[in-house]
Amino acid sequence: MTIQAVVFDWAGTTIDYGSRAPIIAFQRAFAHFGITVPEPVIRADVGLDKEQHIAKIFGEPMAWTVWQAAGYGHDRDAAVQAVYAQFKLEIQRVLTETATLKPGLTTLLDYLNLHHVAIASTSGYTADMIAQVAPVAAEQGYQPEINVTSELTGGVGRPQGDMLNYAMQVLHVTNPQNVIKVGDTVNDILEGANAGAISVGVLEGSNVVGLAEPEYVNLTPADRQQVLADARRVFMDAGADAVVDTLPDLIPLIERFNVAEQQTAPLLLTPGPLTTSRMVKETMLVDHGTWDDEYKAVTEDVRRDLLRVGQANPQDYTTVLMQGSGSFAVEATLQTAIPSDGTVLIAINGAYGQRMATMADRIGIRHLDVDFGELNQVTLQPVLTVLAEHPEVTHFAMVHSETTTGILNPLVPIIPELTARGIVTIVDAMSSFGGVPLEIDAVGMDYLISSANKCIQGVPGFAFVIAKRAVLAQTAGRARSLSLDLYDQWRCFENNAGKWRFTSPTHTVYAFHQALHELFVEGGVRARTNRYARNEVRLRKGMASLGFEPLIAEVAQSPIITSFKYPHADFDLTAFYHALKDEGFIIYPGKVSAAASFRIGNIGEVYDGDVDRLLDVVSRYVEQPAPVR
Repeated sequence: MTIQAVVFDWAGTTIDYGSRAPIIAFQRAFAHFGITVPEPVIRADVGLDKEQHIAKIFGEPMAWTVWQAAGYGHDRDAAVQAVYAQFKLEIQRVLTETATLKPGLTTLLDYLNLHHVAIASTSGYTADMIAQVAPVAAEQGYQPEINVTSELTGGVGRPQGDMLNYAMQVLHVTNPQNVIKVGDTVNDILEGANAGAISVGVLEGSNVVGLAEPEYVNLTPADRQQVLADARRVFMDAGADAVVDTLPDLIPLIERFNVAEQQTAPLLLTPGPLTTSRMVKETMLVDHGTWDDEYKAVTEDVRRDLLRVGQANPQDYTTVLMQGSGSFAVEATLQTAIPSDGTVLIAINGAYGQRMATMADRIGIRHLDVDFGELNQVTLQPVLTVLAEHPEVTHFAMVHSETTTGILNPLVPIIPELTARGIVTIVDAMSSFGGVPLEIDAVGMDYLISSANKCIQGVPGFAFVIAKRAVLAQTAGRARSLSLDLYDQWRCFENNAGKWRFTSPTHTVYAFHQALHELFVEGGVRARTNRYARNEVRLRKGMASLGFEPLIAEVAQSPIITSFKYPHADFDLTAFYHALKDEGFIIYPGKVSAAASFRIGNIGEVYDGDVDRLLDVVSRYVEQPAPVR
């Protein structure tokens, strides 16, 4: 199973160490009517809907006897309502005072956000109470996607699972076994069980332990272990699937669930298609119409968000989505942008630069090529040398991340220099956009091309071009193709509020919309770059220690994909590929470089633990005895 959502309780779980607020408010509410309620009596049912909780306390003979003796009447429902009204007054006085996040919560939240795990809450608090405490928690960095109270479920609260089911519906999670319910009370555990979710009790700071933080800290080690053991037994007896000491201890638990899922689902270590998140996949389970206004609005959101990712001013730049793979968008750009009397200079240091030259040949576009060789970055001076000899050049095209080898070509100073000379610039950023920081405004390229199934972590189906509005506007009627006319595609989007010209990949667009959301939640391009870079460094160093030398110099290495030389002349790439595939890892089965090398991608839903598991598989492969010949 893959964990898609974690649904927290509030007091004692995420805030209010020791769950002091409800205890204080209940004691004060009953004391207002002259009734003293011992703390253990209150703690026994913390987590219930508050009116139900008060009714259970009145079920204690002592409380009800004192109430009647004081002359408050014999109507138990009226008694519950009177104490409940007083409770609401008392809780307002203590809620914000006790709304400090529990230790370790921010560490857990960072992990959940990084791995696209949705966050929600259910609570015995009322909506008014949540409205009071939620802003205080948000200021500290905790803001669930939805907070569910019994007012949203017709008054049905814990221990029933209605609130948790409601949260799942809002989060679009269909399988409760993909949800962890975390709480600090028996009623939290029962709620999770009744909804069919995974129920996890958290010990430190919980209602079951029942100690304020100073009290807990001052326990002797032996007493602390006894308190935790007793509380653990309470949770397990209530049916908890697991019990953790602290909130960050939930992380390895989630990892274990996810690894079990990954053992049945292969991990793609290729730079597109790549391994996507479960939510991206599940977004495609619903069918959509291409003329639907909601779908057109999603398309417009995608177009705007791509400008945001690329740091492109929407006054100067626009986004054009194009059905098909990245190569479709490259060809659409070349045959739309370059007029019949134009000449494009193409910088080549791999198979994808060479592909642009081949496209130009097929289209009938005049082109000059400057070949840097597979192991060298594109640099400015050789380009300027060709330009000096060929003043007829009107356009320039290059690949940013050349995944033939994994080399990353610098855009600065090349693009700004050529732009200043009046040359229209085209950048194939297929495997870098979203995974390597790009400031389109600052660099100033005229066209940038990428694809849905690369670093944004969507699925195949369309590509996109971010283009300067003024430059694109000059290309009307230039295209040699109807379907690949970039200008007409743009005008259709602009004139029809996001309508595609021809049948569009609806499922892919919705998946991409979700993937963009996950990119922003992760922390944007820089956060994703850091994760990819960690993967690459971990992979490169680990493979080197096993005898696989990187193909290109570290200074030119992109975080996207890493190429390794064959370790010896008899290395069998096909056998190596299948050995990894049998263990759940899919790399490229062949090579595109002229060098004897193979490639492993670092992008997609890939994390430190995945790289470590891969290296373990490679290590075992290397240690196998050589076949007898």
